[in-house]
Amino acid sequence: MPANLAEGRPALVYLRPVPDADPPLSLTIQRAATSALTTAEGYRILATYQDTADAPGGPRFAALLDACSASDDRLTVVLASAEVLGDRALDRAQRLLALSAVGALVRLADASTPEAALRAAWQGRRPDERRRERARESMRKRALRGQVLGRAPFGYAVADRALVVDDEEAIVVRRIYSMYLAEHEGVRRIARALNEDGIRSRLGKPWSAGSVRAILRNPVYTGTYRRLGVVVSGSHPALLKRGEFEEVQARMARRRTAPAEQQRHLYLLAGLARCGYCGGRLIGARRSNTTGPARTYYRCASATNQGRCSYHSQRTEDLEEAVRQAIESGKFAAAPKTSTPRTTEARRLALDREVARILERWVAGELTYRDVIRGAAEPSLEAVRLTMGLVRPRLEPEAAAARLVRDWDALDFDGKRALLQDAVAEVVVRDARIRIVRRVG
Repeated sequence: MPANLAEGRPALVYLRPVPDADPPLSLTIQRAATSALTTAEGYRILATYQDTADAPGGPRFAALLDACSASDDRLTVVLASAEVLGDRALDRAQRLLALSAVGALVRLADASTPEAALRAAWQGRRPDERRRERARESMRKRALRGQVLGRAPFGYAVADRALVVDDEEAIVVRRIYSMYLAEHEGVRRIARALNEDGIRSRLGKPWSAGSVRAILRNPVYTGTYRRLGVVVSGSHPALLKRGEFEEVQARMARRRTAPAEQQRHLYLLAGLARCGYCGGRLIGARRSNTTGPARTYYRCASATNQGRCSYHSQRTEDLEEAVRQAIESGKFAAAPKTSTPRTTEARRLALDREVARILERWVAGELTYRDVIRGAAEPSLEAVRLTMGLVRPRLEPEAAAARLVRDWDALDFDGKRALLQDAVAEVVVRDARIRIVRRVG
């Protein structure tokens, strides 16, 4: 073995036979291609994951995603071709994006890049996957005639198929830009200020960092209408002074940092823990520590993104140990009504549509590849995990809880996580009080 392989970059290999590809991608061909790439580029293979051609939900791909999430290193996933990720274009696209969501890099032995593979998959999808495009082409023709498509952006209303200024909302838009440019406030502080002043979005919801950022990135406020690849300048009144939008984009670009090669921490209670004060999700956070390793916490997402709650931070190890003790005590709260397979399937289909819309806008030239990663990676990961959840056999909640109590110290992260998802519907945290809600079998 060459010396550089012993100390090479860590990588995982994924294999799945694709007999209908042209030419067919057998496991033998894939092993040879991935081996040649990893040898030439000095990767250190940690594990190889292999699914069958017709494996429902891709169980080994699910294990690969979990391995990428749990690793302290940023792993590279090596594939012979993006075609091994699924038979449908949407399946391949979502799995490529899901790998990005868990922080993995992707290397393709066919010399393609993930961006090129994603574009090729979407542009080359079968006729039965292209039904949306016929409606889209009709909408493009309307946009070329200067007609507004869909809802008006915040700050505008639609009259006679054209955008007109909504005076009350326009005040909020101008305030957001002023706070960002003149007062040098960040998006979270702007969202907090709007919420504290009782200002709500058009749908009556609190402002979040994401919704403020969307306002700051939307060129519609310069008087330019963009939709489905069509750009119409001066189509409606501008809400900003000349140069303001460009200054905001430049400042946001300076603040944006390139993704660093940093240690990743996977949070055991992600998606299960909720704030007992506002009902929002608890999300993971890392704080640097000058005297030692960084510390990790759970804290309220509503405080982080909307400024409408307090952080209520809990040390990761303390909260997870408290959950363990609560499960051992057997004190479970009554379970709420849970999602049925039908509602879960409805959610997955909604995610499919969301990802498809983003991909269609990308290939039409409306979005950048970075926009695709930002907007579609997490929905793709959720869609992939839902698909896998629909086919993964679950333990009864009582049996899962019993195994957690018996084997907690012996279980690895993936084992604990799977059993927690089988046993627990949610973990409600209110300071030192923890309420465990049992999942309905």
